[in-house]
Amino acid sequence: MDRIRIMASLVILATFTVSVAFAADSEKDAGMNCDMFNIEEILDESTLDIKTLKDWHVDEVTGTTRQKLIEINVADWWPGQDYRIPVRMIVPLEGKAKGFSITGANPYEGLMEDSRPTAFQAKLLAGGVGIVKTHVKAFRQIPGKRGLDQKMGRQFMKDLNPRYTTLWIWSMTLMRATTAAYAETDHFEKGKVAGSGSSKNGMSPAVALINDERFTATCSNHAPAYFSPTRSADREEVAKAEEANKAFFEAVKAGDIDLDPQRGKFYQRVMVGSGGGMRQMALKAGKSMDEMQAFADRLWSSACVTENWDRLMERGVDVLFQPGTHDYVAYDILWGAQNHPQLPVYHQPSGGHSQTPHVATAKDEENKDAFLWHHFFGGEPLLQPPKSNYKISKDKLSVSVSFNVGPQPIDGRIWWIYDRAPAGSAPFLHEQIPADQWMDMERDAKTGAWTATIPLKDGFSQIDFFSNHGREVNGYKQYISSPYTQVKR
Repeated sequence: MDRIRIMASLVILATFTVSVAFAADSEKDAGMNCDMFNIEEILDESTLDIKTLKDWHVDEVTGTTRQKLIEINVADWWPGQDYRIPVRMIVPLEGKAKGFSITGANPYEGLMEDSRPTAFQAKLLAGGVGIVKTHVKAFRQIPGKRGLDQKMGRQFMKDLNPRYTTLWIWSMTLMRATTAAYAETDHFEKGKVAGSGSSKNGMSPAVALINDERFTATCSNHAPAYFSPTRSADREEVAKAEEANKAFFEAVKAGDIDLDPQRGKFYQRVMVGSGGGMRQMALKAGKSMDEMQAFADRLWSSACVTENWDRLMERGVDVLFQPGTHDYVAYDILWGAQNHPQLPVYHQPSGGHSQTPHVATAKDEENKDAFLWHHFFGGEPLLQPPKSNYKISKDKLSVSVSFNVGPQPIDGRIWWIYDRAPAGSAPFLHEQIPADQWMDMERDAKTGAWTATIPLKDGFSQIDFFSNHGREVNGYKQYISSPYTQVKR
């Protein structure tokens, strides 16, 4: 196997391990999907070793819910190392909750106190849907877990067992919290289980959805959905990113690009082609590049929803990804649109980890609430992924976006960027969509399509564009994006 490709793959894996790493259980084949997890381990209530911190009670904040706080053992991660995490369960004052919304995006200290439901959570509870809150965070943010990442890394490098990676334990946390909630048979009955969140809390419910059939939906922000050539470390794609990185930092050094030093360090750490620590760990542990590449390929093919699409659709799950256009873990939006246009996505223009969204970003977007409401209660249908067409004529780009299936939006807005750098490179992250490169679209009364005519500047080689379209659904403003498109001139 080509050494450049292998090294690049390690960098990609290392980058994602730092931010939202993926994991699987390579030793067992009894999991719901391939060898990722063991279903018996997930469902075994006896090994939860539950410690009740505060039993069921009417909450002391609003007096409108019943809540219970427990601590569970997610897993005996390796011999002598358990992984205990708090879980707060919230149900209506009367009756059982049927299913629940679950997320790990909760501060540890906040979990220790009775929770005040948000306005939307109050509506879920009023409809008989429960809330389960747990803690999926970096180890340094969890009391008693500091330094666990180094121990995990040593376990992983012994035999490349992907059980010993962060997203295995993060995803397992959600699945084991689900087991703990359903063990409360006086307060929960089986129903839909929808995960949601951003970054590690966007990827972990997606992995849980793939591997645990009790999960029925994921709303995942700033998380990857595709196993693209760049993500699989295709030699040509990685070479493009490395060339762009070299030119970018040479321009920074020459003073042609004004770059904050801390921002530059951030790019160096997360960009495709960076010198990540995984490679050094592998070499020190005596692991070959072939072993590491095979590991990475197996993981990515099992972690991405689009790689498991047919099976997920047969289960009737709901999926929404909101990757942003400038994110280091969701850089494959162009390839994804070209190869998996069926995936519902919303692109926040210039959005992503540590990014400032574009000035023309919709301020009334309520996608998560619209998605979860429809998932649990039905009602008005959501907007479905549209199709787009374009035509270049001299100095103009004409774009047409059509919603051929489902309801029609009531508005449309388009953004574009010229000569964008290769996916995952430092300039790909750095060069934002210019403030003036957007416009509202018009609806063609005859065809129902949303149209825009973009005046093209001189001297460009390619232009990327996408549009966002919205409507109010069940009382919430939902937006969905047209396929992210790149046109070469």
